Amino acid sequence: MVVFAYRLHGTLKALTPLHLGSGLTTGIIKHTKPFISGAVLRGVVGTIIMKAVCKHSRPRTDHESCEYFENCVYARMFGEEFGKSSKVFFRFSYPLHLGCGGTFQPTPKTLHQCTNPQCKKLYDSFIPPKVCQCGFDVKPYQGYQCSGCEALEKRPVRISRITLTALDRQKLSAAQVLGPNGEPYGTLHTLEVLERNSRFAFEILVFDDGDLVDIVKATIERALPDEGIGGSKSRGLGKIAIEKIDVEELDSSLVEKRAEELDAKNFSIRLISPMVVQNGELLTPEQLLEAARRAYTLVFRKGKPRLPKVEREGFKAVSYERFSGWSLRYQRRRRIEPALASGSILQFKCEEPIKELALSLAALEYYAVGGYKPHGCGQITIEPPRPVTLRV
Repeated sequence: MVVFAYRLHGTLKALTPLHLGSGLTTGIIKHTKPFISGAVLRGVVGTIIMKAVCKHSRPRTDHESCEYFENCVYARMFGEEFGKSSKVFFRFSYPLHLGCGGTFQPTPKTLHQCTNPQCKKLYDSFIPPKVCQCGFDVKPYQGYQCSGCEALEKRPVRISRITLTALDRQKLSAAQVLGPNGEPYGTLHTLEVLERNSRFAFEILVFDDGDLVDIVKATIERALPDEGIGGSKSRGLGKIAIEKIDVEELDSSLVEKRAEELDAKNFSIRLISPMVVQNGELLTPEQLLEAARRAYTLVFRKGKPRLPKVEREGFKAVSYERFSGWSLRYQRRRRIEPALASGSILQFKCEEPIKELALSLAALEYYAVGGYKPHGCGQITIEPPRPVTLRV
């Protein structure tokens, strides 16, 4: 039995409204995400640790030239910024379902529902029936589903709006809000916010045997509530509290137990968070197997296994979105990357599966697939294959 990581998980509560920018606007209205992305949590924790551990009077951007670089805690945690492997993965924090304790995750793209409010029958397949048994149309369901009781919600948290005045800090006066085409809208703008008392289930994986676990835990417990998250923190938004935090050892026996539940001959992959893949392409069998080999090595501390050939089936249910973020190292926004959207479904099959394939797929649920894994991207779950069609 090998301990390959430590899992920090708990509940985050909004003490004041939160604005988690989605990058989308409608006129003067800036929309918010109904969840906390891993990149947001990672950025806040990274900023806190950089300020706390830096031995210079002001944190540097050229970290490699620093005389303390080799022993720097920040460099160890965020190694991918410097050509190394990152030791800490920040998962997406989705809304907590207070009814059963599960989390509201994006619904699979294969999920459809009858439009009859008295029926609401669900269909989970690539090609659902056009008409339900009750005679009403069947439409795709876009929302969130509880990981515990499977309850559905279009909006898992309550969203309201706050209207603010834009300020020009240089002129010390009201500023003009400009629209997408540069036309002035006036001095007022509106933020969508998640209402206070919203709760989120957060999860952080630490792949390190040293003291990083204690540092991350102390940062989350003590410093994160003071720092806050999201936008407009200077205006009173973003105040949060950590209601509880637990630390759990993850060992290879958990992966072996999970592998026994998987059917490596036919399986589907559901994205829990966006997956950044090369050139925005679909996840190829080669990319899947290479990620699975790396995950196996990480968990079992062995060389990469020889895995059988895997084929991707023709039916898929996917959509795309954009992924970006802020680079703490260069102090500028990262380039926009195309990504497969959360909830996308890809189906695979293997003619002659072996035990190592099931173990590698189970390990992949912890390791993730694609780029920006430390930011929470590429988190997947292995599920049984979806039917292509369903009869009414």
